[in-house]
Amino acid sequence: MTISSKISSDLGKQNALKVITGLDNFNVPQIKQMALASEIAKVTYLDIAADTNIIKQVESVSKIPICVSAVKSQELLKCQKAGVNILEIGNYDCFYEQGRMFNSEEIKLISKEIRNSLPNTTLCVTLPHILEIEEQIRLAYDLQKIGVDMIQTEGKSTSISQIDHLSSLIQKSASTFSSTYAISSKIHLPIISASGVSSLTSPIAFLYGASGIGVGANIKRLQNIKSMVMYIYEIRTAISSNHNIKHNINHSIKSSKIIRQLISY
Repeated sequence: MTISSKISSDLGKQNALKVITGLDNFNVPQIKQMALASEIAKVTYLDIAADTNIIKQVESVSKIPICVSAVKSQELLKCQKAGVNILEIGNYDCFYEQGRMFNSEEIKLISKEIRNSLPNTTLCVTLPHILEIEEQIRLAYDLQKIGVDMIQTEGKSTSISQIDHLSSLIQKSASTFSSTYAISSKIHLPIISASGVSSLTSPIAFLYGASGIGVGANIKRLQNIKSMVMYIYEIRTAISSNHNIKHNINHSIKSSKIIRQLISY
């Protein structure tokens, strides 16, 4: 499947940015706020729950490309008819909290069902972080053979809280970045790094081989569109700065009003 031109362009430039509202988030007012902020800040695409009503609500306020996420093929197939740009299997954070785990065979089965039913639809699959790195690599390779278009890596679900040191932020996103680094040299698909990604750690994902990043939890904690837009711009600036000087990851937490706002929670 050929990924749509805007998304493909950002992935190719290694500066794709998606905003994640949450697979289990059905708070329409909040989602519409995030959609508006994402469009204003020129995010690559928006990742929402696989729900046709939410798709309609987002489309009523924004023209941003839409990705829908679920773990059931029926839900994704239903949303495809609504004209979304990307179908995504995952992510799994809300299921881990319920004690629900996913293995490689289950992920491959869902992927095959969708790919066989919709051979021309862009399909992204999240690799469960609970798998050992070696198994994640094998799964990514198998998904590439199935015909998946994009891979997403995840780490332990964390967000910024009561921290004042860059190394603490890096530690929170180390899991997803480690997976990205290990997998990027083994497959020929774009990789999205998600989970624990912040404006301070986002450049590291691209140094580790990511084509894009997913950010959600920290944006959801902000109270208005203006703050959301400012935070997304900070991420964009961080990515741009470190594309120009790739060895320099030198963003100070003290320079960001939005980061200080998040830390105060």
